[in-house]
Amino acid sequence: MKDYKIILFDLDDTLVDDFENIKYGFKKMEEYLNNEYTEERFKKWYLFDKDFWTDFYNGKFEIPYDKDDKRFVSYVQSLRYKIFYQNEFDMEKSLKINKLYLNSLKEVAFPIDGAYETLEYLAKKYTLVIATNGPSEAVESKLSKINCLQFFKHIFSSDMTKNKVPKPSAIFFDELLEYINYNDRKKVLIIGDSLKSEVQGGMNSNIDTCWFNKNNEELPKEYKPTMTITSLKELIKEL
Repeated sequence: MKDYKIILFDLDDTLVDDFENIKYGFKKMEEYLNNEYTEERFKKWYLFDKDFWTDFYNGKFEIPYDKDDKRFVSYVQSLRYKIFYQNEFDMEKSLKINKLYLNSLKEVAFPIDGAYETLEYLAKKYTLVIATNGPSEAVESKLSKINCLQFFKHIFSSDMTKNKVPKPSAIFFDELLEYINYNDRKKVLIIGDSLKSEVQGGMNSNIDTCWFNKNNEELPKEYKPTMTITSLKELIKEL
């Protein structure tokens, strides 16, 4: 095993059960809009939200603000509700819903099994850093809710990059390493559940990766993680 110094952790679905967190936020949103919550409706939102961000990163939406404008991020986030609810309300109300939704995501967090024990062990040997595409304003709250904030020296999100660039872009990791003032990529390891974000990001950036394959999925040939785990506690033995 290489002599790693820095470990970059994805947050959602790696340390925090994002599915349950999103479900909670959606319930709060439906309650605010006086809509009856159903599992079917939530599943539609969950899939829509994933597709929305893919479309956004592929440049399919016209945003009326520059990326360095403070209004850019909140506008993009709020655009989701306007589209999902088929223009049922205006952008002003969408901004209010976005604020409610993001605040609700801060209210609860559901840890992935083994998160605390694994981070407690690794924090004694390595510098731990959060590397997420999620909103930076929610990260500290989520980590605090699962009692793991103290294990991380740095938090870095795509909304902290100069042009709001997400993983798997090499630019994301370039700016992250600049942010933490570290440049030896051979001593950095990326850990995450997503092949498209973390593993591909590592491949794009010449950084080693650990795929957290918690669902025991088959590894497609195009992805080359340095190592694979099926539970977080495996890291205690592997690292």
